[in-house]
Amino acid sequence: MKEREKTMENKDLLTIYKNLIQNEPLIEVHPSLDGINPKSLTKEGSIYYGTGLCTARELSDALPFDVLGMVLVAEKLRRGMGMKKIYHHIADTHAKSNDIFSSEDVDRQANVARETFGRMAQNLGLENFEILLASEFDQTPEYREIYEGIDTSKHDYVRREVGDMEWYNRYKSVVVKLGWIIQATETDLGFDERVFDREYKAVIGGDLSFVYLKPGRTFDKSRPKVSPYIHVPGEARILLKANEDVKAKITEAEKRLGDKHLGGARRHLTDIVRLYEKLFSSLGNIPFEDKIQTIIDNVIK
Repeated sequence: MKEREKTMENKDLLTIYKNLIQNEPLIEVHPSLDGINPKSLTKEGSIYYGTGLCTARELSDALPFDVLGMVLVAEKLRRGMGMKKIYHHIADTHAKSNDIFSSEDVDRQANVARETFGRMAQNLGLENFEILLASEFDQTPEYREIYEGIDTSKHDYVRREVGDMEWYNRYKSVVVKLGWIIQATETDLGFDERVFDREYKAVIGGDLSFVYLKPGRTFDKSRPKVSPYIHVPGEARILLKANEDVKAKITEAEKRLGDKHLGGARRHLTDIVRLYEKLFSSLGNIPFEDKIQTIIDNVIK
């Protein structure tokens, strides 16, 4: 009888889960539906996503506004599924594995990220939210056992990503991993999170479901789609920091690009604002730029 009740519960959760995915514009629907593992869905489980600190060549120097989309979608899924927690993973050791950034610079950026996300969680009242740095657990016997058992020829960064997924699944009851991809169609090119997830499924198998968000957006027509959590010097985009002048940045982008090239970025930012208002409170009948400014002021004050 208990097994039958569990099967029925999983079917109900699967329906809810699919509806959540299909009705959230920030999510790439078809890859996320393909990423469902029905066995993983349980109210006893948790959600995790990771935020990196670097590209293959550059260390992030700020947090983009786009990363708020990850936080909000994770909270929407947690509430909708009645799940336990959200784990926000900061990949500090991974950045050091590139051997091109100093440990001090990585640690500095990791601390900025942790402090910012901690304030965000407090200001938004996210009680079921925990921030973990990779360096806080990746030398434990439990993690080392997983890491050393991963048979892959890929870069150590990928190996650590695979290890993180399995560690969160085993020791934090994580059943849903939230990530991002450059485009919905499958490709071997590029370096979004699908690279890590494919390796995890090939090497570990595991009991995780994968949800994929649309990428972050810039005001640069030569490189419009980027990571939602990494900002490199010279990128034109809205940042999640105090004294950010949202109206000035958008006005400058409109003059430089025109509506034709600004449309994708504007739609993406609008979707983040919409979800914020849905989860927390309406910002009223004020201009789009003012809503973004208000959100930034609210979450990092």
